[in-house]
Amino acid sequence: MKQLSQKAHAAAFHAEFFGNTTQKRYVLGINEFADAVVNKAKLDGFIDEYTTATQYRGIPIVKLGDVPAGSMVISTVTQARPKTAMDKLMRLNGVVSMDYFAVADASHFQLPQVAALSDTQKEYAAHPEKFEWVRDLFADQESREVFNRVMEFRLNANLRAMRFFDYTADQQYFEPFVKFAPGEVFVDGGGFDGYTTEEFIARCPEYKSVHFFEPTDKTLNTAKSKLAVHRDIKFHPLGLFDSKQTLSFDASSGSACKISETGSVKIDVDSLDNCVTESVSFIKLDLEGAEPKALQGMKWHIQEDHPKLAVAVYHDPAHFWQVPEIILGVRNDYKVYLRHYTEGWTETVMFFIPA
Repeated sequence: MKQLSQKAHAAAFHAEFFGNTTQKRYVLGINEFADAVVNKAKLDGFIDEYTTATQYRGIPIVKLGDVPAGSMVISTVTQARPKTAMDKLMRLNGVVSMDYFAVADASHFQLPQVAALSDTQKEYAAHPEKFEWVRDLFADQESREVFNRVMEFRLNANLRAMRFFDYTADQQYFEPFVKFAPGEVFVDGGGFDGYTTEEFIARCPEYKSVHFFEPTDKTLNTAKSKLAVHRDIKFHPLGLFDSKQTLSFDASSGSACKISETGSVKIDVDSLDNCVTESVSFIKLDLEGAEPKALQGMKWHIQEDHPKLAVAVYHDPAHFWQVPEIILGVRNDYKVYLRHYTEGWTETVMFFIPA
């Protein structure tokens, strides 16, 4: 009944917002989803607390405090903090608000749904047995609850399912069940600016070495500067994949860069099995959607070293089942956990801990 009520409320909001309402209409955020809304309705303004611009598409940009009572607002904040955005709107007196996920769902495809949700709905419809298999894999009840809530959000466009999560990206990859000992060898796959390696070193100062993979020169140089005070870090100017090659990427908006024949961003990639000969003990992967390919390229290390793994699975809904299928296909002696680190669809991590 709660789900029916939520969908009925979204349908009523959608009908009024895109109908002949006399109420003022606003969108919180300026992005592709805000563009989709303004293409369907006459807006009185965009709300953006962080810009100095005063107009967008010829429409005024205002602050939250300037939204008059009696207005209707759609929040198009969709990635890390959609719950926080809705909480801010709900504190405005006399303002009726709705998150974009629910509004797009109620539009019956007149508005584009966030790809993470629409793709999950398609993937689940195609492979429901795979998702049920994954649910049964988890080693603790918390993982099952995380999975159920993330899936409720993705499958039913129900942001209320995410009310249990906060933005805790600083804790990502490092849970109490990820235990370290002196002599660890860490692989930071998708090291970005070095933040995760710093967090690893803080937790395991007696590590043996770090292998840092980052394919873009600018970001790699930033990481080198940040990590210059630390010892025994091997920087690899590569992305992790299943073999040595050069890839083209389309760095467009969305969950990840997509491999593309005509992509403007080119990166060199290689497999972990080709690049690292020493035994490794902890592997972290956040590779903008290339995680399954990277896992295919490290089967030797998984088989021989039995490392701990922390793998991002949020870029593609198929990764929720493909990632464990690959790893457990190499070794089935792992305990599997799932944790989530934002209020929205990003930063869901699956952990594999040697049993």
